[in-house]
Amino acid sequence: MKATAPVMHQHGETITRHMYAKLLRDPAIRAIFDPTHQRNGTQARALAGAVAAYADNIDNLAALGPAVERIAERHVSLHVQPYHYDIVGTNLLGSVAEVLGNAATPAILHAWTEAWMALRDIFVGVEQAKYRDSALAPGGWYGWRRFKVVDAVAESSVIRSLYLEPVDGGPILSFRSGQYLTLNLSVPGHGPLLRHYSLSDAPNGRSYRISVKHEAAPEAGLPDGLGSSFLHRQLSVGDIVEVAPPAGSFTAPHSLSPLFLLAGGVGITPMLSVVETELANGSDRPLHLFHAVRDRAHQAFGRRLRDLAGTHDNLSVSIFYEQLSEDDQAGRNHDCVGRLDPAAIAALPQAATADFMVCGPKGFMTSIIRGLRAAGVPADRIRYEFFGSHEEELLG
Repeated sequence: MKATAPVMHQHGETITRHMYAKLLRDPAIRAIFDPTHQRNGTQARALAGAVAAYADNIDNLAALGPAVERIAERHVSLHVQPYHYDIVGTNLLGSVAEVLGNAATPAILHAWTEAWMALRDIFVGVEQAKYRDSALAPGGWYGWRRFKVVDAVAESSVIRSLYLEPVDGGPILSFRSGQYLTLNLSVPGHGPLLRHYSLSDAPNGRSYRISVKHEAAPEAGLPDGLGSSFLHRQLSVGDIVEVAPPAGSFTAPHSLSPLFLLAGGVGITPMLSVVETELANGSDRPLHLFHAVRDRAHQAFGRRLRDLAGTHDNLSVSIFYEQLSEDDQAGRNHDCVGRLDPAAIAALPQAATADFMVCGPKGFMTSIIRGLRAAGVPADRIRYEFFGSHEEELLG
């Protein structure tokens, strides 16, 4: 395994692209994956990186603990089962043989087969424990539970909040701020569709709120986001959706250190949950929230954030607009013009001992995280969530 690690670094993405081309012929498997991540290659790159890291650390699997936890959370949200690993393993090992050809000797294929089975057992064990924990916790459940849309609110020109209550009228599972829900959507003409959406409020035991951005087509000739279009244009109050228990590892650290929350666009949704939860729990840790948006039309939750900052001394809110309209007033609906400057934020008095959470579009994330690192913020003090396949190179 160690000897083949360089090969996986060199050819891993070719292998994983080949694997996904085979794997996604199965409709049951295809429903799990977002086609956007197939078109732009992030899914293949993410898996190739994970496979190479596994080979690199085959003699020190403890180093993979955080990655296993993060991936297992995503798998649990998708209701992944042991048989899914068998399907993926067959296609992955078959792709290794087909892509590498004669270089994939029987000894190499045997080693990778044993390694895959060991990795499968690790994930299955972690994920089955998570399923049990969710099912046995107060208000918890296993698999999919039916929820009714009881309210829908337009938060901005592109963000819509949906309030969900269980059809059975029972209590619901609590969650950690920063986590998300997975919805099993039945989109007319497309069949089942699994999508993740951040929870945007504090736990209340009765309902969940998700706040969803309508994703426009990334380029001409491609469709708008299928899941977000359905939630914005077709799902109405009174409709029923199937929901998995809350999941996700992008959560606020348990600490009294100052917490800096840097959000771009719809990345405000988990950050608002963090703020609401911290304040609802009586936390007095310093909270500094920075939200960058294109303009006022694209800004969500501005009034709510200002109201919270006005009633809690430990919360400061700074809203940045890239573009101003004639009636925008600094201090009323925004604070600054332009983009967030990570170096300036890292130079603020409380930043030296602070934890950082970053969420937003890929370009925003890359700029902010690299800027914080360049300004001397240690990697272990930066948590981030990219809305899509997790990309380790953001910390590079």
